[in-house]
Amino acid sequence: MKKTRRLSKLLKSDCSQCSSCCRDIKVEVTDSDIERLLKHTDIPADKLVKLNSIAEVENEEENDWIKLSYGKRTMELNKRRNGDCIFLSNGKICITYKVRPMTCRIFPFCVVFNDEEKMVDLEISEVINDKTIKCKRTKGNGRSYKLFMSTAKQAQDEHKRFKKKLDEWNDLPVKGVKNDFLNYLGFKTSNNGSKNREGCEIRSVC
Repeated sequence: MKKTRRLSKLLKSDCSQCSSCCRDIKVEVTDSDIERLLKHTDIPADKLVKLNSIAEVENEEENDWIKLSYGKRTMELNKRRNGDCIFLSNGKICITYKVRPMTCRIFPFCVVFNDEEKMVDLEISEVINDKTIKCKRTKGNGRSYKLFMSTAKQAQDEHKRFKKKLDEWNDLPVKGVKNDFLNYLGFKTSNNGSKNREGCEIRSVC
């Protein structure tokens, strides 16, 4: 993706810390995101993530599906009952900001890929354009093109590695449950090998 005046201008926005994106949207995560969060918190992997069924997902075709014994699920960062991210403080601050998921680091932008998986453009996230959330970002210094591209490349690489593991899991002849999948990724869970049917909940990088 070549640097253009439009892209440079687009990146010149600062977060106002309104926390709308921490309350009203789903945050897709990979195993790399989970690993960073685990090192920063004492929360078991199965408590960090939530699994969503097809009925809970808006666009069935644009997700990385995890095949489990009770159906397909997608994986996202867990939320509280009121819809807030589990890491949003009362003061509307992310308490895991330094290790936040790549989805959060890319936001409020969406990277557009071509058929060869090359980044070709940058757009404002659909959840802002369709007013799903009221993002109050302001014009400011924003991020440099070089810094953003480095973050976007890291997100793409981590997603590719996760997708490879996901495909290997989905090809297994016998499917397990949520904790079995997390154990397969190499994470310890609060109840390893649990056989409950908990349906607790990633392709553009947005």
